[in-house]
Amino acid sequence: MRVGLAMAVAGAGAAVVSTLPSVHRRPDTFRPGKPQVARTPPSVPLTPARRRAVNALLDAFVPAAVERRHPARALSLVTPAFRAGQTRADWARGNLPVHPFDARDERFHGWRLDYSYPNEISVDLLLQPAAKEKLGAISFTAVLRRTRGRWLIDSFVPAAIFAPEQKVPRILAQPDFAPNPASRGGSRLGSQWLLIPLGVLALIVVVPVCVGVAHLRRSRRAWRRYRSATLAAPRD
Repeated sequence: MRVGLAMAVAGAGAAVVSTLPSVHRRPDTFRPGKPQVARTPPSVPLTPARRRAVNALLDAFVPAAVERRHPARALSLVTPAFRAGQTRADWARGNLPVHPFDARDERFHGWRLDYSYPNEISVDLLLQPAAKEKLGAISFTAVLRRTRGRWLIDSFVPAAIFAPEQKVPRILAQPDFAPNPASRGGSRLGSQWLLIPLGVLALIVVVPVCVGVAHLRRSRRAWRRYRSATLAAPRD
């Protein structure tokens, strides 16, 4: 009986393990040569010349690209990486990778510096909505890169979107703009992983029951042997 009980418990554990999704690890790949170490560039002061370059670029980029006034003109204000995969005709039609927004101001010098590297600058820019804009204020994170002596927009993404006035206060931040992790094959656990705790709980319940049943059967067999031996014994 003990052997049968052990086999039953082992079978239940194997059934739980067999239902778990398999994990495939990619083989490690190495390239010849010295290892490349990514290093953060040294910070440099934000000189008046750099500040003027940031102001001039934002004053040109926001109306042309963000407000869609002259999207074709904005093509010369961005790096090749920013416009990769899109044609000049796409930009002329307003199909560009920039969140559209009608800003209230004409000049955009009230930005906040994130960092200043020799060939890269990052700033946060808060745009207030114009009267015709349905959204609230939007905070953009802009990355400017120096390419062949010119400062160009390399990235311009929303960091936070605020609710319009007279609306329920709400803020959408960067994680809300990211694609669904499940659609990227991300790290969300499947429902099959729930079988682990359920299997453990089942074993906690099943094992004591099996042990109790086995003990009861042994007790009944011992009682029947004792009863038979008592009835068969001669009486004085």
